[in-house]
Amino acid sequence: MDPRLLIAIGDVLSGENLQTIASSGSASKTGVEVRQALLVQAGSQKASTGTPIPLLRGVAQTDATHAAAGGGAKSAGGRGVEGGIKTLDQAELTAQLAVYGVKATAIVAAVIVRYGVLVHRDRKAAREELSGSL
Repeated sequence: MDPRLLIAIGDVLSGENLQTIASSGSASKTGVEVRQALLVQAGSQKASTGTPIPLLRGVAQTDATHAAAGGGAKSAGGRGVEGGIKTLDQAELTAQLAVYGVKATAIVAAVIVRYGVLVHRDRKAAREELSGSL
């Protein structure tokens, strides 16, 4: 492996670059926001009893909201409360992974740029050394 690549990786992972990249957005916050948006959307629907979910209270409202997020009650062909919870969990996780994927891409890009700078520096030094010895 080219030692300049190892240097580039070390420079990116140990410097302020990584802190800047890592702090550029919170994956958990994004996931929670996606989950909350889905809950708001599901909470504006009707329960399987026909009652608008905002009129329900407590566990009935929570269960009806989760069931709505899962496509409705099992008796109505939906995935029910458990399916709604799984849908919400999957949406939250997907949002988090998307943010982590962007961060990983940014880290790889920073390593590539740093490696390019190191290669350019070495080539320039080699040209200067060659022209100086002539």
